[in-house]
Amino acid sequence: MAVYTEIKTYRTRAHMGMIDVTEDFQQAITNACRQHGISNGTITGFTTGGVAGLTTLEFEPGIVHHDLKEALDVFSPYRDENGRVIHYRHHDTWHDDNGSSHIKAALLSPFITVPFVNGKLMVGPWQNLTLIECDTRDRQRDIVFQVMGE
Repeated sequence: MAVYTEIKTYRTRAHMGMIDVTEDFQQAITNACRQHGISNGTITGFTTGGVAGLTTLEFEPGIVHHDLKEALDVFSPYRDENGRVIHYRHHDTWHDDNGSSHIKAALLSPFITVPFVNGKLMVGPWQNLTLIECDTRDRQRDIVFQVMGE
């Protein structure tokens, strides 16, 4: 079984900024197939850092700019109704303000694994692979793409 690894860097936007990375997953598969002569297998994308995640969703404005953030804010809000940053015990350890970000990232996942067949990523027509920034600041994030197949 062949293994191919590729890393790509992204500039993310704070507070649930999202980037559609579906084409980057496909490109890593294409590169692996060319280099190793494989056609079927799986690709795993893993984002480094403790406050970002990868998921699938329909990449449309309602969910990207509002719905997912509002849903995760139910479980882990950043500010209270008066606009003050909500205190999390995490803040006591690092003297920062991103405790809610860590909870959101934990509810998501830092990785996603998807099959590919005949060199084609097996996702549905409205299923986009999405990098989500949960931190309270814009960041630079890497995704490590690892392709395994035969």
